[in-house]
Amino acid sequence: MKRSDTNSKQIRSSGPGGPWADDRDDWARVPAVTDRLGVSDGSGARDAGALPDGMVLGIDVGYSPEKRSTCFCTLEWNRRSARLQFCLTTGSPVERQAALDALLKGRRVAGVALDGPLANGLRHVDHYRAAEAILSRGVMQKRGKPGQTSTPVGQQLHAHATSLATLVLQSAQVDPATHRDPIVRERVVEAFPNIYLAALVNEADLVPLKRNASDVYWRSLVVLSNKLSCHFGQLLPGRTLCVALASITHHDHRAGLVYALTALSVALDRHVAEGDAVDGDIMLPAQADWGLSATAPGAWLEPVLRANLATVRTGKGAHRNHKNARITGLS
Repeated sequence: MKRSDTNSKQIRSSGPGGPWADDRDDWARVPAVTDRLGVSDGSGARDAGALPDGMVLGIDVGYSPEKRSTCFCTLEWNRRSARLQFCLTTGSPVERQAALDALLKGRRVAGVALDGPLANGLRHVDHYRAAEAILSRGVMQKRGKPGQTSTPVGQQLHAHATSLATLVLQSAQVDPATHRDPIVRERVVEAFPNIYLAALVNEADLVPLKRNASDVYWRSLVVLSNKLSCHFGQLLPGRTLCVALASITHHDHRAGLVYALTALSVALDRHVAEGDAVDGDIMLPAQADWGLSATAPGAWLEPVLRANLATVRTGKGAHRNHKNARITGLS
């Protein structure tokens, strides 16, 4: 069997008939929390009607030559419904290309979000980046911090993420970037599921972590509450999601979904970005969606990020780019 055939059989859809079929009783209704999208800094997030239909792509980057550890996830919507499709591949360029072809089918993509370090111009970097440092200090050390680009594993992930971003740009029509300091002309961004999900969790519900941060946060947002469904509703109000989020049990599928949500957040100009213009940003949900602090008014993440930013910018012995670190999208 050809690899392209193998991959086409690996594609999993979120629901029978896709989002264009008649309503089904077992579909999960995404709460229409608001009729109009908003952003906390007043920068003008797009109205929900500005993107009445479209598609975004999320990629969980793996690099195994044998295991299917790379997950491609498309989130596609129209005025009434939304659906997800997943495809797992190895690190083979042939398999990855086949997955993109099978999922996108030549259609335009509103945005793409990938795991792994991405720098401006998709150039190679070998140092500890500001985007990672900001998410790694203080309480963030125990809330799912990102790895460092400067480590051997970080370099491997960096190489594969950059290669995948390049492949997407060569294979797909991606909308132009509209966010601040894009790494390329198209809307291609870096995501990190641990902190994207953690940002949505109320501080009182955060629990000690080992190495399973995204699974713990998924349980908090999907199994123990409906906060992730509400987040969907903020981004795509009024649509019916053609799958119950609780039915998504594969770890890589969950990660792919978070990357797709990140891409959608950026496409809607409804996000927070942290890092620097040269070494790249990691994208987070809009501040308005963040979980509440257990000890003070407002979100728990805001004062943490502000304090970490100040430390990173003035740290001794840090890479010179750290002094230019900034966070955009905060009120």
